[in-house]
Amino acid sequence: MNSKATNPTLLTEIQHRVRYANRQRWFRLAVTGRTRSGERGFFDNYPRFFTTSATHPEPDRLNHRHRALIESNAAIIAGKRILDLASHDGRWSFAAHQAGAKEVLGVEARHHLVESARINVREYGVSDRSVQFVQGDMFAELDQLEPGRFDTVFCFGFFYHTLDHMPLLRKIARLKPKNLIVDTLISVSPANIIEMKAEKVETESNGAVGEPGRPTHIVIGKPSRSALELMLQATGFRVLRYYDWSKAGIKRWDDLEVYYLGERVSLTCEAAPET
Repeated sequence: MNSKATNPTLLTEIQHRVRYANRQRWFRLAVTGRTRSGERGFFDNYPRFFTTSATHPEPDRLNHRHRALIESNAAIIAGKRILDLASHDGRWSFAAHQAGAKEVLGVEARHHLVESARINVREYGVSDRSVQFVQGDMFAELDQLEPGRFDTVFCFGFFYHTLDHMPLLRKIARLKPKNLIVDTLISVSPANIIEMKAEKVETESNGAVGEPGRPTHIVIGKPSRSALELMLQATGFRVLRYYDWSKAGIKRWDDLEVYYLGERVSLTCEAAPET
C-alpha cells in the first residue's frame, strides 16, 4: 500500500472527526438547556401544525426552518408552481401558498398525513384547487407528472430517507424545474460517501414506500456534502447557495442540533443551462 497516497486522506478524516466530536461536546455543555426564545415566527400564526404530526413540531424548529427554506427562497416561490415531495402534514405546501405560490402539489406516502394535510389547509381557508395532495409511492408518482408543470421542487427531509438518490434526482430533472430546494441530513465525513442503515417504515418520521409486500424496513443513505454535490451535478443541478445557519441569529439551538453540528444542510439549486 502506498502510504504517501493514503495517509493524508486518513489524517484528514481523523482531524475532521476530532473537530466534530469537540463541537458535539461544546453543544451539550454550553449551547443546550435554554428556554424557548419567545421570538414569534410564521407557524405561531398557524398553530395546527404544532399538533398534526409527531415529527418535530417544535415551534422554534419550524419557525427557523421556515426562514431558511421559505423566506430565503421567496423569489423562486412567489408566483411559481411548486412540487412538494414527502409533503407530510402539509406544513411546507401551506407555507409555499402563503408565500404567494401560484400552485402547489404535495406528494406523500402515508394516508393519515395526507388527510391531515388536506384538513390543515382547509381549516386555514385554502381551496383544494390552490393546494392539492396525492398519496402514493414517491417514485411512481413522479413518473406520472408531466415535464414543465413545476417551477420549483421542494425536497425537505426526504433525500436521506432513500438509497435511490440518483433515480430520485433523475426523476426530478425529467420534470425540468428551474429550481430545487433540498433540506437533508448528511454524513459529516469529508469523503465522497453515503452512510447506509435500515429504518422501520412504521415510524412516522422514517421513510415510507408503496412497494408490494408491505416491507417493515427500508435501507436509507445519508450522503456526505461532497457526494450530494456530485449527484446534483450529475443530474443537471448546480448549487446556488447553502443557507448559513450559523449566521441566522438563532438564540436557542435545542431543537436545531443537527443544523448547529452541520449534520443537516439546506441548499438552493438551479437547473444548469442545457448545452
